[in-house]
Amino acid sequence: MSSYGGGLVEGDDIRLSVHCKSNATLYLSTQAFTKIYKNPSGIPSRQRIRGTLSEEACAVVLPDPVVPYANSIFHQDQHWTLKPGALLILADGHTSGRYACGERFAYTEYISNITVSTEKRPILIERYRSHPATLPTTAPGRFGPFNTAFNLYIVGDIEDPRFTRITSHLKTEFIPHIAPSQTPSDIMISCTNPKPNIFIARALVYRTGDLTPLLNTIGQALPGVLGANPLERKY
Repeated sequence: MSSYGGGLVEGDDIRLSVHCKSNATLYLSTQAFTKIYKNPSGIPSRQRIRGTLSEEACAVVLPDPVVPYANSIFHQDQHWTLKPGALLILADGHTSGRYACGERFAYTEYISNITVSTEKRPILIERYRSHPATLPTTAPGRFGPFNTAFNLYIVGDIEDPRFTRITSHLKTEFIPHIAPSQTPSDIMISCTNPKPNIFIARALVYRTGDLTPLLNTIGQALPGVLGANPLERKY
């Protein structure tokens, strides 16, 4: 996915519809970090994604983190519907802004809503809102000293060997970053299985470059679902 200028300006409303047919495999990413430019009139920049995965389909959606500039407003909404046997690997993340330029949490608002459903009902609902003026992002329990948040969602079928392989691999590789340590780390990771067919990993890093080991770990597991590791071309 790409856009002219590499980012969204005030009033942009990007709508993407994805239909992955039976037994098809899709890799969807971005050309680079998505920039959200300032919204001086208070009109949000929006991105809406609607995806359907048919039986046994697989979609790997790994966009680069969003970079919200000072005084920017970004609203994102994703809704994915999975049919029996489908597998979704979805990443979502953003930075504190152009922190290297002194713009740390200088954006106005950042919203990212994710819903994953079967044909019968929602099975994963994630609602995220950051409003630095009213919700201190550097307070304990929030971002603290970190500048980039990254979330990974894997939803599938517990009988699907693809789901089992990739979640088992990630759990094993993430353990060193999860276990308590006296040595300061550039990355903080947590992972959980809220339901047998759902795996969620969350990470906080100081710099976006610190995500590279995490992304390489994810990439090493992708040949089992994609037949190749497309992240080798980026990291």
